[in-house]
Amino acid sequence: MVTTGGSNLVRSRPAFTNDGKRLLVCTGNTVSVYSVATGMLVAELVGHRGLVTTVIAVPVSGPMIKIICQCWTASLDATLRLWDFNSATLLQTVQVARPVVSLVIPDILSPSMHNDAKKHDRYAFLSVEWKERHHGQLDNWGGRVMMHNLTKMKEVNGHLKVTHKPELLVVSPSGRFVGVPDGHTIHIWKAPVENIENVKEVKMMRLHHTKGFSTLAFHPNDTIVAGGDVTGRILIWRGVGRHTFTSEKNVENGGRSIEMSGVRSHDDAVSLTTWHWHQSECEVKFLSFSSDGAYLYSGAKEGVLVIWQLETGKKQFFPRLGGPLLFLAHSPEPSLFSISCADNKILLVNLSTMTTEKSLDGIKPPFSLPDNLRCLSNIGAAVHYKAGMLVLPAENHSVQFYDVYYDRPVSEQVMVSERNYIPANDISAFVTLVTLSADGSVMGTVEMKVPEGGVGGRFSLKFWEAKARNGHFSLSTVIDEPHSDAGISALVFHPLKNMAVSCSYGGNFKVWVEHEKVPSKQEIGQGCGWRCRSVGSYKQKAMLCAGFSADGSLLAVGAGDLITFWNPETNSLVSVIGESLYLTSISALSFIPKSHHLVSVAKGSNPRFSIWNLSTLCVWWSYNLSVEALATDPDRPNFAVLVPVPVDSSGKFKSEEDAIIVLFSVEDPIPIATWAVRKGMGGTLMFIQQSALLLEETVSEKTKVPENRLLFLNGDHEYAVFNPYNGNGDEAHVTPIIRFTSVKEQGPSGYEVMFGKIPDQERNVDKPSANMANLNAICTGTSQPWNTIFSGSSHVLPSLSRLGPTFLESLLEKRISQES
Repeated sequence: MVTTGGSNLVRSRPAFTNDGKRLLVCTGNTVSVYSVATGMLVAELVGHRGLVTTVIAVPVSGPMIKIICQCWTASLDATLRLWDFNSATLLQTVQVARPVVSLVIPDILSPSMHNDAKKHDRYAFLSVEWKERHHGQLDNWGGRVMMHNLTKMKEVNGHLKVTHKPELLVVSPSGRFVGVPDGHTIHIWKAPVENIENVKEVKMMRLHHTKGFSTLAFHPNDTIVAGGDVTGRILIWRGVGRHTFTSEKNVENGGRSIEMSGVRSHDDAVSLTTWHWHQSECEVKFLSFSSDGAYLYSGAKEGVLVIWQLETGKKQFFPRLGGPLLFLAHSPEPSLFSISCADNKILLVNLSTMTTEKSLDGIKPPFSLPDNLRCLSNIGAAVHYKAGMLVLPAENHSVQFYDVYYDRPVSEQVMVSERNYIPANDISAFVTLVTLSADGSVMGTVEMKVPEGGVGGRFSLKFWEAKARNGHFSLSTVIDEPHSDAGISALVFHPLKNMAVSCSYGGNFKVWVEHEKVPSKQEIGQGCGWRCRSVGSYKQKAMLCAGFSADGSLLAVGAGDLITFWNPETNSLVSVIGESLYLTSISALSFIPKSHHLVSVAKGSNPRFSIWNLSTLCVWWSYNLSVEALATDPDRPNFAVLVPVPVDSSGKFKSEEDAIIVLFSVEDPIPIATWAVRKGMGGTLMFIQQSALLLEETVSEKTKVPENRLLFLNGDHEYAVFNPYNGNGDEAHVTPIIRFTSVKEQGPSGYEVMFGKIPDQERNVDKPSANMANLNAICTGTSQPWNTIFSGSSHVLPSLSRLGPTFLESLLEKRISQES
């Protein structure tokens, strides 16, 4: 069984169901169904063999809203599928010619088009990938806009548009028009109302701009179109398509004879207005009109939702959403929206109260460093071996704890740096390393502040103490510039005691230990702190990695192309091994448990990984292979390496799998098993204890020999956890049933039905003792419950004449008469 997780929640726009109680989210090759009320996963639609790129809930109204629960999905596996998401059942599969990047079906939004006496076929508009080679070169025009007849299950002849790359399609709320931005032009087509055989029969118009377009939106009345460009500007066209899409010959004094304010000469529109609030360096990510057409919503990299009043151009702001904004989706409830953020988070926001009601959090995505800083750090994840938690540095100066079995964060993020995070600005500080001690009681982080103009850059080493097992840490010690101006390349903990070793590019390592003194009154509750006990170096060689033996009695440090061994207690050099003729540098090393061997990874002009026999201090066996990641099993003399697949002469990978996981036993150079994986570049490997993922009774029934799970985290922070020792290479990918929650949800209370939802901060949901006190006070009537029940702004609360009788009646006990 392979447990997968860490999917990207914000790769595509989500969709609300017709009743607004569930949210459909594209997550890798599946569609995840989340409860809007609880934010929990309730179902998954499994069947696509490629990335799901679009999900569309089929609109239904009236009594059938609880019976018909259907949605269309499109995927890069070149299929369209119709689902019943209530039962997670596949109803229909439509095979198309190319991988689909975007899908719209206009006439499902316009029931009147199918209520005519003569019904026509149903058509889908597709934006597809188009990879063709001409004379050995890939076509620069890699996208096509096509049509597919869903009724007759065949493609409509011709292409609506040839684009540089596949673009996202946008359909008008009425279903009458479909548009796509491409370069400096917006293309708009009128959805066919009759059967067609060729796309040339579809009417089309264009809107032009001097800058490249990034998105567009249709007004509910279909005569207003908004377009966002790559410089943060928003363009509003009014009276769009009056000549192209209408049959009237004379419109307002001959149509073209009227003055068109700001409109380019060949554009079919009456007026053009330009708004600009977003940064000039940031493209507008989304535009969307409100259901009544009075407002326009826009979002970009600043992390601020801008609400424009269409008639006046006045602005309101919903700030501090936590990251760059990508998509906005409307709920059937007019005030509820979902906002997709670039940090893999979907916010359910209420614009009437300007509050965030729920947050669907995924695993934090990797972030890229500036080109001049990529050599300073090897940003990666750590793992809590016994608890089954990933620990990942995030872009907003924080560290995330993520449960790999439940596939969700386990606590609030630990803020490593107390500084404001501004998404639109360049990265000024980031966490380069994060490491946990063997028992998870101590966490070490390395933070780098980026120099501004060559001044002010520095590294900080911080130690944190765990307050609970679920990721709550408190800061214990801060060491600024622990290795002077040199960057920190590695940080490892002693397996048995509170000792840590940091390595630097400057050519030394330092041993850190916890203070043994009794804390003073001012220090009580803050930990005793950490201090540097000793410093070591070897011929001023850059030290890139380090590792402790299983019992902690020996410390190995990679010094350039050599491996040095030290006594961590006395800081004395024990031995030096290595082969300096290979012109490589040791980038990773690890002692192999239950054996007298060590594995090292060298990078450079002649990359290799080697197994060293510590009894003879010689190479036991080795491979001339480049290794991306290394992991050793804590309970067995085995280790796994992640090996990139060699590339061909064209620079492309030979297959979709770009790396191979190879499992070895220390005694045998022949691999135990191999697995081909995707997105291996930038990935990592980690072992997780079996009991962290399985129930204890299951562990005892299946086997007495520890069979730890191997976790592969790819370059996009998607992961797979599997048993590397069961010998089954074709394991089924499943989602643990415990991740799902019941679809049945608790209804609102009588108070909420009458007067609205009580804010969470007034419920005191995190203070059970306070809840009980409030409950007792209300039941006994000895205090003033209206202090909390009736709190709020006077213009929001109902009048006392409405509240008084209802409240007094709730305090009276009902007497049930018994008839004899």
